[in-house]
Amino acid sequence: MITAAPVMEVTVFGLSSGAVFALLALGLVLIYRTTGVMNFAHWAIGLIAVVAYVMLTGLGAPAEVAMPLALAFGAGSGVLAYRLVFRKVSGARQIIVILISIGVAQLYASLAQFALGFEQFTRLEPWLPTGDMQVGTVAIRASEIITAAVAIGVAFVFLVWFRVSRAGRALRAVAQNREAAMLAGIDDVRYSSLAWGIGSALAALALLLVLPHSGGEQGGLITTFDVTPFGTLLIPAFGAALVGGLVHLPMAMVGGFVFGLARELMILAPKPWSDLRSSVAAILIVVLLLIRTERFFASRQELEALE
Repeated sequence: MITAAPVMEVTVFGLSSGAVFALLALGLVLIYRTTGVMNFAHWAIGLIAVVAYVMLTGLGAPAEVAMPLALAFGAGSGVLAYRLVFRKVSGARQIIVILISIGVAQLYASLAQFALGFEQFTRLEPWLPTGDMQVGTVAIRASEIITAAVAIGVAFVFLVWFRVSRAGRALRAVAQNREAAMLAGIDDVRYSSLAWGIGSALAALALLLVLPHSGGEQGGLITTFDVTPFGTLLIPAFGAALVGGLVHLPMAMVGGFVFGLARELMILAPKPWSDLRSSVAAILIVVLLLIRTERFFASRQELEALE
């Protein structure tokens, strides 16, 4: 029989993982909805921000100062990728864009490996509180609770901004009908760059929430598994984005927490079901693709624009 303590610990960890998936998914949906790019370079672009964080803290900058500077660096890396690469392939077939995004992912991952000196392990200084919080008889990492809270707060502010601000309305106009938006005087390149900057900053924030705190009070480690084009969390993030059909931002947020909880709660399942934990994301992605969830959330104009 499973006691309440491990259930609570795993649930909190699942919510923390879900928060990371949710932020990654929000960035994926924003970029795809605005520019039609299925961004397989999302993890690698966020990884550039992590490298900037490592280098800044290595030079003696406080972690609290290095964090926002690294986020800005990540956002700039995304804008650079759009301006130099994806802007020039606008209108190309989706398979070509996907192949190009995989190439960009490999480039950024290789740059990250080079900057880190091709080390097998690289230590990261934590920037969130690393102690434990006592909830009854259960000790929970403070960083996990803060990660979930930060993700929810950032997502809420972003969704409100996207709905009510002038820039958010311009982004929605570009997503629904790029040609009509241009005729209305909206600079599609400017707002597409903004989408890539925000989306990449969300990816950077997701990685900077999880990687520097993976070891608790000891900080975190970047391993050779992290410094790869798709990293260790991008596939579940794509699954979360598919919950909203790659076009619905709030449902992508919900999907992130669903994927996080589903993956971590599988630990408590009896064998052999617990061994399927790493396969949950892939199975759910196949189901979501077969259902074609975009039909429930995208307008006809948005579907035509994405096609």
